[in-house]
Amino acid sequence: MKVYLIYFSQTNNTRSVAEAIAESLEQQGAVTQMVPLKKANELEVIDADLLGIGTACFSSQAPTPVKRFLKTLPRLDQKKASVFATSGSAPGRVLYDLAHLLRRKGADVIGGFLTYGEVHHPAPCLLGRMANRPDTQDLAQARRFAEAVFEHIAKGRPGVVAASRPETDHPKWGFYDFVALISSDSVLRLLLPKPRLNENQCKQCQWCVSECPMNAIVMDAYPRIGDQCIRCYHCFNGCPQKAFQVNWVPSNLVVSLFYNKTFARWFGELKPDS
Repeated sequence: MKVYLIYFSQTNNTRSVAEAIAESLEQQGAVTQMVPLKKANELEVIDADLLGIGTACFSSQAPTPVKRFLKTLPRLDQKKASVFATSGSAPGRVLYDLAHLLRRKGADVIGGFLTYGEVHHPAPCLLGRMANRPDTQDLAQARRFAEAVFEHIAKGRPGVVAASRPETDHPKWGFYDFVALISSDSVLRLLLPKPRLNENQCKQCQWCVSECPMNAIVMDAYPRIGDQCIRCYHCFNGCPQKAFQVNWVPSNLVVSLFYNKTFARWFGELKPDS
């Protein structure tokens, strides 16, 4: 079995899950190639027996770069596929987004896996939530999911694997599903602050230019963030010189209205002891 595993990860949460899945599949005998989204190749997608797509959860949904990639894929004509995601406690539609777009291309999506990931979004009300996740138990669950997917295909079973999350097939239509529907990129650009560059700190290394998932940063004399910014804050979090700044007054209040811990427990997947 040839597996092509594509992941979108900015903080290594989702990459860790992808590595666990790849390791498990290889132990079962699969030939597995794991690549970040920016290096994904359509020809490899077509050639694979099983396509895996994994992502971090952004605003209770799949991030725009991942959606755009899936929309550009050719017809997949019943190619087996599975999806996986990491979330800080409010996953909303993320698995459904991935599965739905794959099914629109004709893929046979046989399972979805979800686990926690530490939140690196810099809004003060969110930063650090679900610290040190995914942990060893989360990664063990990812390996078991991969084993179930391999066995499902190897034995020619129809339908989805028993371990699949139900929202892979049908959205829950809960609070965070609706939050996802209203959280378009244009709305997020209005509500969330744009990172600002401190030119005195910037060494013009162009790390942010190459790493922006939307290719929204261009180099003039200094990096300039364009209109396609999706407020993922990868430039802010990852800049080697810490040259970007974000003012969270009053946007932190807006974020906390939707993603406060009480709502995350009531409507999301934040456990009482988390």
